[in-house]
Amino acid sequence: MTHLRTLLVLLAMASTASLASAQDPTLHLTLDQALGVASESNPALRQATASAGLNGTEMRTTWVDQLLPRARLTLFQTQFTGNLQRQAFDDFGNPIENPSADWNYFSRTVHNLNFAWTFQGPSLIQAHRRQRLLNQDRDLGVARALTDVQVQVQQRYLDALEQRELMDAEESLIEARTIDLDVAERLFALGMKTRVDVLNAELAIQQQTLALRQQSALYERALLSLRTAMGVDDGRDIEIASEALPIFDPVDFDADALISRAFDVNPVLLQSDVAVQTAQLGLSEQKSAWWPRITAGVDVYQQAFASGGDALFDPALTGKTESQFFVQFAIPVLNGFFQQRSAQAAASVDVSNQREADRQARLELEETIRGALLDLENQWASYELSELSNEIAAEALRLAREEYRLGSRSFEDLRSSFQQESTTRRDSIAARYNFVDALLALEEAVGSSVREMIPAGSVQVGG
Repeated sequence: MTHLRTLLVLLAMASTASLASAQDPTLHLTLDQALGVASESNPALRQATASAGLNGTEMRTTWVDQLLPRARLTLFQTQFTGNLQRQAFDDFGNPIENPSADWNYFSRTVHNLNFAWTFQGPSLIQAHRRQRLLNQDRDLGVARALTDVQVQVQQRYLDALEQRELMDAEESLIEARTIDLDVAERLFALGMKTRVDVLNAELAIQQQTLALRQQSALYERALLSLRTAMGVDDGRDIEIASEALPIFDPVDFDADALISRAFDVNPVLLQSDVAVQTAQLGLSEQKSAWWPRITAGVDVYQQAFASGGDALFDPALTGKTESQFFVQFAIPVLNGFFQQRSAQAAASVDVSNQREADRQARLELEETIRGALLDLENQWASYELSELSNEIAAEALRLAREEYRLGSRSFEDLRSSFQQESTTRRDSIAARYNFVDALLALEEAVGSSVREMIPAGSVQVGG
């Protein structure tokens, strides 16, 4: 009984915890969890995935309609015919009036099974190849949408982290201003400072409170943007966890290696290559239009034929089964000669244009990757400078406060140090996240993550 009561207590506690979790109005997310939610809920990605879901059905349809013979079953094809012969022929073959002109009625019912196969040159292979290229383009569309969603969610998640860190910095600045107000009040009580210093210190707190409120609004806006990127519409609040920022010296990154990798994995370029292949296939299809169209098939049927209406809708398939095989050739020698030549010329121009578009896409991608790498290097330099500036400004503020307590510095001079330190602190936070934004832009251009190419031991933890 003791063990049973213990088990019941544990189950009750588990149920209570589960109920509390179910009623939790806040969605707690890490970056990996946010990416997982977006992979299932982002509307653009779901649309691309739904389109790719047609691949299997359309490929089977292509096999049935284009590569395999078509079958057609016709049952109860019934005819009822009346015939009147008013003219006959005499023994010498001369036409005379039919002395026994009367209506003759007869009926027929046919049950037919037809198999037919039509192709024109390599049209069967071309139909299969066109469907395969269409499926490949859809799969690349899913990969492209997934890459875009991953980059977008990371950007907005890190932007929310940046806004939250800036908000924390603004809150810590309020605490620092409060300490400065206490110092000003004590010095005023000792007669070392005037009431103006106290008022200025109070004004600094009010201004910093306003800055905190504005920064809090920016953080909430960043969370709303993240919600949209993930595709979350359940109305729950979002709370994000802190993440280590990949900050490193990109000096060992090689632009040529990044470009070579992009040519292999970037879904935009791969789709461009599919477009070239599709245009080449279109040209081949136009050239094969001069091939004869061949239709081959076989008819298997039974028929009932009787005078009057005895054979109408005859369901009994007791007659002799008959069959016939047929082959038909249609040679398009002069059918639309000039139109066909024009279509072939247009298809040739389309191939040339698609090749140039692919070359343009490769040139632009190379420019984008080299530019993104330059931005990453510049952001690294800005990060190093901002960290050094932040240390200098913090030390300068510490010394300024000491001098203010000793009476050798005015409150206006101290406020100038305040502003410099708060500005450099914000710049330091922004520099870290700007570096990560530049890294994400580089990964977006390449079409995949490049973080495994980061030199060992060079990663620094931030955030």
